[in-house]
Amino acid sequence: MRYAWFIFLPPIIIAAIVFAVWARYRKHSHERSLKNVAVIAHTHTIKMLPAYRRAVRRYRLLLIFTCVCFLISTFSFTIAAARPTSREEHNDENESRDVVLCLDVSGSMSSYQASLLELFMKTIDGLHGQRVGLTIFDGVPANLIPLSDDYDAVAEIIQDLIKNFSDYSVAVMGKSVSMIGDGVVGCINSFNLDSDDGRHKSLIIATDNYASSSETVDINQAARFAKRYNITFYGISINYSSTSQQERLFQNAVAITGGSFYNLRTLIFNGTEISSNIINKVLAQEAAKVAGNSEISYVDSPDIALIISAVSFIVMIALLWRLRL
Repeated sequence: MRYAWFIFLPPIIIAAIVFAVWARYRKHSHERSLKNVAVIAHTHTIKMLPAYRRAVRRYRLLLIFTCVCFLISTFSFTIAAARPTSREEHNDENESRDVVLCLDVSGSMSSYQASLLELFMKTIDGLHGQRVGLTIFDGVPANLIPLSDDYDAVAEIIQDLIKNFSDYSVAVMGKSVSMIGDGVVGCINSFNLDSDDGRHKSLIIATDNYASSSETVDINQAARFAKRYNITFYGISINYSSTSQQERLFQNAVAITGGSFYNLRTLIFNGTEISSNIINKVLAQEAAKVAGNSEISYVDSPDIALIISAVSFIVMIALLWRLRL
């Protein structure tokens, strides 16, 4: 109750009224005399009649019921005025998946960055409710945004990447360029691989497949590493030759993880459809049930007290009319 001290008011008020009536009665009782009393003969005989006794008992019962109804109505109304509350706890459960955007930022990719990053933006817009991260790579990988549901931060980094692509490209150049296999492994490590939280993991990779001969692992080895952790690849190739060895390696890597492969030629003509396709496939994967923030609310619930007070008051009025008071 918000105002629990209200409950003590009725007993105090009733006690004060009873005391005042008793004090007044006692003060004036000695002033009474027979000259103020109408003397009626044979009243003792009348009081012995069964009908009189029944009438007196009925009157007393009605009077007692009236007092009880008054007390119930008063206390119920006081409880309602004290604003009784009920405690409600809400535990939201959300479905969540992990998605990492993995972008090759080597110099040969500069002509395609705007289209790819726009596609990434559309994909993020369709993945609200999921955790999203962003990792770029060239000679070395760099995790720009760890997995997070702060979509504004992800969008801000992508916009900055569009404007200052060369700055990011130089920062991850390393000793060699286009270490694609190593870069994809860096993207894989952006996931929390030690956690068994049941989140489905998706990696959206955009690269031109021009790999350096000095890379430590190739993209197929990276795919087998990803498969151990149930990570699905969604590959976007920036290689016009669908028959090239690099293209076939990329397609095979995506197939190893059970993902989907897209080519830039399709992206140029139907980027929105590719984005929608990726979103639908990611969301079709089983999601982990993640407990949201627990919220506790207190709701006023005076209904029962008000109903009891109203019913008691109506019964009391009816009894008073019956008693002719």
